[in-house]
Amino acid sequence: MAEKHDRYRATANGSQKHREYMREYMIAWRKRRKEANDYNVDEQRRLWREQHQRVRERAMERLGGKRCANCGCTEFAILEINHILGGGRKELKLTQNRQLYRSIVNDKVDLNEYNVLCRVCNALHYVQDILGIRGHDVVWRGSLIG
Repeated sequence: MAEKHDRYRATANGSQKHREYMREYMIAWRKRRKEANDYNVDEQRRLWREQHQRVRERAMERLGGKRCANCGCTEFAILEINHILGGGRKELKLTQNRQLYRSIVNDKVDLNEYNVLCRVCNALHYVQDILGIRGHDVVWRGSLIG
């Protein structure tokens, strides 16, 4: 029976029906969960942030580490995943950052199209490579915080 079910889910119709079922199921589950006596909004947000942080760290490790590929910045709070060929803004309209991180961790994208840059170098990449304006340089001198 499981084999027959798996074959059906592999079809376009079965996949679509399963997706719709799971979407409805998860909406109902979230509603029941929020109505439960032991539900704590602050605790759920904390857990979500921790999980998001772990996925983000793993994605950056897959791309070469938690360090800017341009200037060597190691301040994790300002590191970003850069689309080397451009198109990051367009992609964000279709998916969320978290989905990109998961795709990187699960090898669902070409890792050669991404790298880790700090916010400053990411902006510099846009100015130099996408807009074609030259003449800027970024140098990291270590942590200034603390």
